Amino acid sequence: YAKEALELARLQESTKQMEYQTSLKEYELNMERIQIEKTRVQQEERRKTLAEETKQNNQRAQFADQLARKRYDDQLVQQKKMNDENLLRQEESVKKQEAMRRATIEHEAEIRHQNEMKQLTAKMRAKGVIERENKDIRLEQIKLKAAEHRETVLQSLKAAGAIIGTGVTNFLSDWDKISASVAGLSLLAVGVYAAKMGTGVTARFIEARLGKPSLVRETSRLTMLTLVKHPVQAAKRLFVNPEDALKGIILE
Repeated sequence: YAKEALELARLQESTKQMEYQTSLKEYELNMERIQIEKTRVQQEERRKTLAEETKQNNQRAQFADQLARKRYDDQLVQQKKMNDENLLRQEESVKKQEAMRRATIEHEAEIRHQNEMKQLTAKMRAKGVIERENKDIRLEQIKLKAAEHRETVLQSLKAAGAIIGTGVTNFLSDWDKISASVAGLSLLAVGVYAAKMGTGVTARFIEARLGKPSLVRETSRLTMLTLVKHPVQAAKRLFVNPEDALKGIILE
């Protein structure tokens, strides 16, 4: 029985060893599973952490990109605003320069116009003075012509009176003297007529040069045809007291 008991004890010990080994292996397997699970959990946690970090990094990058874009947009807006302000200032400066240039041109034109008006006024005044002086000269010339005409007529009248007063008897008794006297009177009448007509022609020439219409009455002029047709009336007109040569002439 002892051998059997020993054998049985060995079997029991062997069984216990096997159970222990089995339990140990199960423990090791459990520990390995636990370690694997722990590793898996750690990896999962790490993956989640990496994913979260990646997400956060992406969010930060996206936010930074948005900030950069917004900053760039703000810079563009600010730059556009500055460009618009500079353009507006340049336009205002150009407008001011144009207004100043226009005002300068208008001022110069006004000064030039005033100077031209002053020069024109001075010319007109000088022209008026010259015209007045010329008018005075013309009037003086007409007066001199009139005085010469008066003197000629008076001398003719004096000569005619002297001839008539001193030789009327001889005229009646001597037909030769009468003929000579008649011829002299005729020549005298022709001379007076020529002097009178010369004065009239001179006056009309002066009027024509002055560009003014003749103001001498045509009915008062003595013609050669009138002298031939009506010698008596012509003689009366020649030997009456002469009127002023300026009579009938309208002076402005």
